[in-house]
Amino acid sequence: MSDARLQAVLALPPERRHAWFLQRVRESGEAWGLYANGWALAKDAEGHDVLPLWPTHVFAQLCATRLWAAFEPRRVELTELLEQLLPELAEEAIPVGVFFNPEGEGWPVAAKELGSQLVGHASA
Repeated sequence: MSDARLQAVLALPPERRHAWFLQRVRESGEAWGLYANGWALAKDAEGHDVLPLWPTHVFAQLCATRLWAAFEPRRVELTELLEQLLPELAEEAIPVGVFFNPEGEGWPVAAKELGSQLVGHASA
C-alpha cells in the first residue's frame, strides 16, 4: 500500500475505518493486535479496557508508540478471532477498539457484535 493510500485510510472518520476493517479482515482472514506478554489494551471514555485491533500489520505497527512502544504486531487468524478471542472478550465485557489511528481514535464495538458483523457479511 502506498504511503498516500495509507494516510488516506488513516484520515477516514472512525466509522469509515470500521467498515474498511470489516472488509479487509473478511478478505484477508486475519486481524492484528499489539502484543508483549499480553495484548495491548486501551481505555474508553469511561476508563474501561478496550482491545484495539487493526486490519493489517502496517496499521498496527503505526500505533506501536508511546505506551505501546514495547509491543509488536501480532496476527490473529479470523477463525481464532471468532472462536476464541471475541468470545473471551464478550465474557469479560471488554469491547474491541476497531482500527485505532496513531492519535488514539478508534471505533468501540462490543466483542459479540463485532463477531456478528464479521460473520454476517462473510457470505454476502
